[in-house]
Amino acid sequence: MSYQPPFTITTDILNLVAQISQQVGELNASQLNASPQLRKQNRIKTIAGTLAIEGNSLSLEKITAIVEGKHVLGEPKEIAEVHGAIAAYEKLSEWNANSEDDFLAAHGLLMGEILSDAGKF
Repeated sequence: MSYQPPFTITTDILNLVAQISQQVGELNASQLNASPQLRKQNRIKTIAGTLAIEGNSLSLEKITAIVEGKHVLGEPKEIAEVHGAIAAYEKLSEWNANSEDDFLAAHGLLMGEILSDAGKF
């Protein structure tokens, strides 16, 4: 037994659903644009969390300072990892996840200050 809804889906209904979806998307986008400080904090936390998984011991405060262009004391390799992560996150929206060239470009940015062969197989 299949369920038959008490209405018929028409072109008008589909158009209204599409308009509602578009307006909800615009509302969500406007809320994101309203808080650049929140986006910055989330990016810093994302970078810190990603690097912590890889064993980077820099604190959230030091990573924040690096994002803000300040100098911090720390292991050069760990500071270079932060620079690479910042650069990669800035380009993330430009890359195609299925592109080998973009994969190598991401690796080059992430590890460019650390490995002499970054961005290559």
